[in-house]
Amino acid sequence: MNLSNLSLELELAVCAIAAQAYAHTRYKLIVKISEDFITIEFQGYFTEQFNPKNRPDPNPNSNLYRNPRVDFSLNYFKDELILGGWWRGAILSLYYSPNQHFWLNEDGNDIARPYPDGDKFESMAAQIYPLLKQHFN
Repeated sequence: MNLSNLSLELELAVCAIAAQAYAHTRYKLIVKISEDFITIEFQGYFTEQFNPKNRPDPNPNSNLYRNPRVDFSLNYFKDELILGGWWRGAILSLYYSPNQHFWLNEDGNDIARPYPDGDKFESMAAQIYPLLKQHFN
């Protein structure tokens, strides 16, 4: 990989893709890039609009607005993208490459696409994958 951090354009594009999947959510990204591996933690925040005079906390990254139920992580390594998150008390992961994709549970067993978020994750992966490939290969 040839970048030490994400460009602002790439960060905004990835956040917009995630926000399309989860309405009324915005994401704060925590990015870690090594020589050949990228990890992005997506931290979800509610986007409710408040009157600025009555806003409970002026900091949009306040824990008051956190929505950890929509947190997930992304790993990209050698043309493979992995999206993972919690679903109903279990960690599930989508392994995505242009030629195939499949789901695994936390024990490493193949599982069917989880409902209802599986479609959202597969759509996000299909949109994010080419962006990361373009920027990091």
